[in-house]
Amino acid sequence: MPSKQTLIPRSIKEFNIYINKTTAYLLTGTPPNWTRFGWTGTDMADWQAFLTDWQPLFDLYSNKKGGYTTSIKDQLYIIIVSCVELNKRNHLLKCIEATRTTTAIDLITFNLSLNNISGNSPHHITRRVAPAGEVVCPFLKPVGGGIIKCQCHTEAAANGRPKKLDGFDMIEYTYRVVAQPTETTPANIPEGPNDTLLTGGYSTKASFLLPSGTNNTGKLFCIFFRWVNSRHPNLNGPWGTCFTTTIL
Repeated sequence: MPSKQTLIPRSIKEFNIYINKTTAYLLTGTPPNWTRFGWTGTDMADWQAFLTDWQPLFDLYSNKKGGYTTSIKDQLYIIIVSCVELNKRNHLLKCIEATRTTTAIDLITFNLSLNNISGNSPHHITRRVAPAGEVVCPFLKPVGGGIIKCQCHTEAAANGRPKKLDGFDMIEYTYRVVAQPTETTPANIPEGPNDTLLTGGYSTKASFLLPSGTNNTGKLFCIFFRWVNSRHPNLNGPWGTCFTTTIL
C-alpha cells in the first residue's frame, strides 16, 4: 500500500488510472459516494475538472508520433500537483477514511490503508469475495464500416495484450452514438452508464468488435465499461468514465 506521501500517484501513467477510477467511483451510488464521504459540491466539481482537463492532454501525450510535446507533459504534471494540493487543502482523502460507513472497497479505490477503516460496515476482503475495485482500461479503434474494436485491459497492464481482470469472466458495456460537437453545440455525451438511451451488452472476450451502424460515419461513439462476475454479480466492478472515439 502506498505511503501517505504517494496516495495520489505522481507518475503520468499511474495518475491517469487513478483520476479515471476515482472520479467514476465518486459518482457511483444513490446518493453518489462523494456525498457519503462528506465532500462538498465544489470539491466534487474540482475533482471532475481535473479529469476534464486531463483527458485531452493525456490523449496527446499518448500519441508519441503526433501530439506529444514537452509542454503537454508539463501541463499534465501541473494537474497532478493541483490535485495533490486540493487534497492537502481540503483533506479529501482523510474525509473518506473518517466516513462512518467507509468500506474496504472505498479505501482500495483511493489507495488508502485497510487499517484505517472506521465505519461499521463488514470490511473483510479476500480474493474470492471482494468486489472489483478496478475499472476497465479500454483502447478504442475505429476500423471502418461503423465498427469499433474494443480492447480491454486491467489497470496493471493498461496497454499491451487485452486481458480480463482475474476472477471476472465478462465485460459489460453500454454505448451510444451522438453527433460531433460544433462551435455552438456541445456533444451530447451521456453523463453516466445508466442513461436510458444507452445500448447495453456483454462480452466474454477482452477484445471484441461492436457495430455502431454503417450510417454513423463521422459521429461520436460513447461507451462505458465494467468488469463482471456472471456467477456473483454482487462482485461486479465499478463503471469507468465515458470513453469516446470518432466512427469511420
